Order: sequence, then C-alpha cells, then structure tokens
Amino acid sequence: MADDLELSKDALRQLPATDAPLDAETIRTGWMQLWLRECDFEATSRLLTRYLAQSLSESETAWAYINLANSLAVAEHAAEAVHVHETFERWLPGTSPRLSSTWPYYPPPDGSPDVMMGPDEIRVTFLAQSVEFATAYAAVGRYADYVAKADAALAGLTPTQANLEVRFYGLLIFMTACQVAGDFERAERHLLAMDAIAGQAENASKAAQLHAFVVTYEVQLARARNDPVRVAGKLQQALLRLEELEKNGSPVTDLRWYRHELAHHLTQVGHYDLALPLLDANLSTGGHSGNGYAWMMHAAAVWEVTRDRSRALGLLRDARAHDGRDLVGEFQRFAAFRDVKDDPEFLQAIARSAAS
Repeated sequence: MADDLELSKDALRQLPATDAPLDAETIRTGWMQLWLRECDFEATSRLLTRYLAQSLSESETAWAYINLANSLAVAEHAAEAVHVHETFERWLPGTSPRLSSTWPYYPPPDGSPDVMMGPDEIRVTFLAQSVEFATAYAAVGRYADYVAKADAALAGLTPTQANLEVRFYGLLIFMTACQVAGDFERAERHLLAMDAIAGQAENASKAAQLHAFVVTYEVQLARARNDPVRVAGKLQQALLRLEELEKNGSPVTDLRWYRHELAHHLTQVGHYDLALPLLDANLSTGGHSGNGYAWMMHAAAVWEVTRDRSRALGLLRDARAHDGRDLVGEFQRFAAFRDVKDDPEFLQAIARSAAS
C-alpha cells in the first residue's frame, strides 16, 4: 500500500522536476506525505500539476484535478483553484471517470467492493471537497457562480441510496459556504434539505447518525447568526442525540466523528466541562484523527477544567506530532490558554521548532 511507504524529503521535492512518468503508487505516497504529514500545500500543488502533465486514465485525471484544486485552495490560491475546477468542467463531458466514494477517493481497482462515484457524483464531490475550495469562488468575487454550479451539480444527480451520503455531505459544505458568505437563508434551506436526505436512508442507524450530524451544523449556523438561545437549545439536542447513538451501538468511527464535531462547538462557546468527556472518550477509542487541532482542543479542555499541567502539556506535544504546521498562533488563540499563552513550557510543547 502507498500509505505504508515513505520517500525521502529530497526525493519528494525532486518528483515534479523528473522527466520520467510518475506512477500512481509514487503519487499516492508523495501526496500523503506532503498533504497529511507535512501540510506543504504548495509542494502538493506542484506534484499534482506535474502528474496532470502526463498521460493518465480518466479516473486518475479526475482524482488529480480534484486534489490539485483543493491544494491550491488550502494554500490560499483561490483564483488558481477556480481555474483548475473550470478546466475540469470543460474536460469532464464525454468522459467516464470512476472514483471511490470514500476519501481520499482513489480510483478503485477492478473488483473493488468500494461504492464508486461516476461523473455526476464526482461533480458534486469536487465542489464540496472542503470549505477552503467551496469558498474559493467567493474569494475571487464569484460566489453567485459557485451557488449556480452547486445547484446544477445536485440537480443533475439522480438520487440513489448509493449516492445518499455524497448528496448529504455535499449539501453540508454548500451550506457552510453560504454561511461564510452571509447567505444565511440559503444555508438554512440546505440544512432542511440535509435533514430530508437523512430521512431517506434505508438503514435506520445511518439515518439516526445523519440526523444527529445535522444538529451540529444547526449549532454552527446559529453561532454564525449570533443566536445564543438557539445555540444552547441545539447543543442540548445534540448531546441527547449522542446518548441515543451510543445506546444504539453506532459504529465507533461515526461516534468519534460526532463527538469531535460536538466537542468543537462546545469549546467554542466555553463549555469545556461538557466537551472533556467527549474528547476523553475519543482518545480511549483510538486517539484523535486528522491534524493537531483535536489534540490541542483536548489539551485546552483538560487545562480549563482540571488545571492538570502535565496532561495538558502531553496533549500539546501530541498535537505538534500530528501536524506539520507550527501551531503556536492557534494555541495562543484558544481562550482556555489565556493565562499560559506566553508560558515557556507550554510554548515549547507546541512549537514546531521544539521537534527539531
């Protein structure tokens, strides 16, 4: 598996300059290292640009376009990300790419049991792959174009059980893009549509999970609309939903994701005491996923609630170990760390330079 391999840093940086064709396994390895481990989005963009310059299958081409646009968007090159997307839109008609519906959307091998996405699902997924990409159009003054493209992509997708989650999570990102743009009424309509799609799930457990997830995004939108009464009510509803999911034996991965989202919203409004047991539960079932944010949020909750210096410092070191970025600025913005934001021991625990 590509995920189990690793290239030296020198070899990784030299890949975009090589004249020899790059095979899919090398690209997967390089992309995982640069994107997830090093958070070097500029280098990721160069690598994927080089990959697209060679002859690829339709599925590899679609995968590369999606990830190149996202890398550019995350690197704050909004205009370039929009250009890549519109290049993809011109390329897509008449092609038949197939990608896994599960991130990172690799083209599945023949006979794979993965649920596959065809061109229509890929159009939605491209537009909804991240908040950074979803807001790139607005960043260049083209929010209305993004809305039109998102609406058209969803309208062109025939609803099935197989693409139910593509539609649901697509709307989730579309809703967030609307929220960021201040288009709150459209965002509210997307939340209603998400809840309706959740109700279409034939699996009762999956329906319950998706309905619960909608509630966390109702919290997000209520916070954006500065509606503390609605925030409080929805947070209480979300905690009750979590109890139901735990009693009903929802999959561990789904529970961990839900706890993470809920803990994020709880910490944002100062309820560290309610967030801490959720974060402890996630840590006890495999650790936090993704980059260093969850570890740092956990450290903040530990410090705010218990003042356990040793444990908070350990979680900050874990945050640093799981993220290629320097997290000092993010650490200092956490309200829970207001009394230690300049503490040398805390800064040493989180600073990237401390790992050298």
